[in-house]
Amino acid sequence: MEKETGELIHGFIVKSGVESCPFVGTSLLDFYAMSEDVESMQKVFDGVLYVDIALYNALIGGYSKNRLNEVALGCLNNINFIGLRPNEGTFSSIINACTELKSLSIGSMVHGLVEKTSFRKKLVVNNALIDMYMKFGTVGDACKVFYAMPVRYTIVYNTMIFGHGQNSNFDESMVLYNNMRHEGLSSDLATFVALASSCSGHEWSVLAHAIRYGFGTNTMVENAMLDSLVKSNASKDGMEFFKKLETKTVVSWTTIISGLANTGFNLDSVNLFKTMHCLGIRPNGFTFSSVLKSCSNLADINLGRSIHGAFVKCGSRCAFTTCALIDMYTKCGTLEESNRLFDTIDSDDKNLVHWNAMITGLSRNGYGCEALELYAELVRQNVVPDCVTFVSLLSACSRCGLLEAGIRLFDEMRYKFGIWPSIEHFACMVDLYGRAGFLDQALDLINSMPLNPDSSIWNIFFGACNIHGNLELAKFAMKKVNGIEANNYQTNVLMCNIFSKSGKWEDAQKARRYGPVKEPGLSWVM
Repeated sequence: MEKETGELIHGFIVKSGVESCPFVGTSLLDFYAMSEDVESMQKVFDGVLYVDIALYNALIGGYSKNRLNEVALGCLNNINFIGLRPNEGTFSSIINACTELKSLSIGSMVHGLVEKTSFRKKLVVNNALIDMYMKFGTVGDACKVFYAMPVRYTIVYNTMIFGHGQNSNFDESMVLYNNMRHEGLSSDLATFVALASSCSGHEWSVLAHAIRYGFGTNTMVENAMLDSLVKSNASKDGMEFFKKLETKTVVSWTTIISGLANTGFNLDSVNLFKTMHCLGIRPNGFTFSSVLKSCSNLADINLGRSIHGAFVKCGSRCAFTTCALIDMYTKCGTLEESNRLFDTIDSDDKNLVHWNAMITGLSRNGYGCEALELYAELVRQNVVPDCVTFVSLLSACSRCGLLEAGIRLFDEMRYKFGIWPSIEHFACMVDLYGRAGFLDQALDLINSMPLNPDSSIWNIFFGACNIHGNLELAKFAMKKVNGIEANNYQTNVLMCNIFSKSGKWEDAQKARRYGPVKEPGLSWVM
């Protein structure tokens, strides 16, 4: 529905005096959420006299659709405060908000609440939990939820199959598909789209099954197959499959162009875009974004400018493409052009994705103070930052040695905006402390992490110990790295250097002797 039409209907509802009805309010709230009009959505909610759980569920879903996931999570407290009982719709929406927020810790807490209720057996809740755990990469937790279900349906199998594919467990996806067939469950279109997206190494077998069940020529299945072939580094097979497609939609072209760009075949990606243009097929925003990535990878500013010109001629206003243009210009080092492009975006059209792209570009090029100034402007414009914003900002502080600003931002992120730090945020902070020589503070932060520090965290800390010549902490960090990565070659070499700098020649020899042996290179050049 067009927004103008919806607003006319809303006006008629107000004149009819039924705007305070919860059922009507829920429908209006859904409409404004889809229109990305959060202010009107909130006004509708505030105008309903008797709030029920369905209305609150619509509000939570509306916030999530508009990327206000922190606010969506806060609704759960409000529901409990006014004495309403959350239902399966509430919990599934809250779990989805945790997924979008990339907060496994809060998601696990919500799962704990679910386990205390009868909703732990509800299909929609279990499906949301499986999807969340798969997206966080905690496959074991997703499997626990799946196998604890008393009855499993096709939709849950589809989520599991797709989730295993996201985590590169391609063989597991095929095993689940076979189990699903043995249980007598019917496969649907979503099953084969999930399988085709998750079948690296099994593409032709999946295609045979899809053909058998009548989905072999479905465009969605074909595009998922194409995506899988290119992602599994079978670019030649992907190109052959693409050529044989009877119907090549803009999605098909975008899939192959994107796949080639993501796997390093940048010139092929650009050439296909040119072919598409010559054939008169109108590219969409994602097509432009994909080919612009190839321009960025090639560092070809002139090619990027020509793609920019084609985008302008199309008359499109896709936010993703504008962000890809900003990203391309910053990666090519032409910050003046990226700034000019950013400034030409209308304030009504400028969303968080644009701000993040510009902040990331400034950070990447070492303009830390400018990135902080842009963040201050973002806050003044009442734009709510997200986890991506703070990764870029903390990275800028780390690169430019802005210790106090980094500490302040880390606190703001948690206490002002309620964003729970991820591994990336902690990595930036450890790097920030480490570069400044505050190794004890960096170690305290690592020890206070609610997440298990991975090898990237310990490698950053180890690098800081190496720079500042702290032998004892370096030895401690090396043990942590080797405990995760089983004798990391680079870490052992750096440890040898630290021992040598400290005059510990025997220790350097031991580290060299007992460290992993680097595989010798092989060359055919005589």
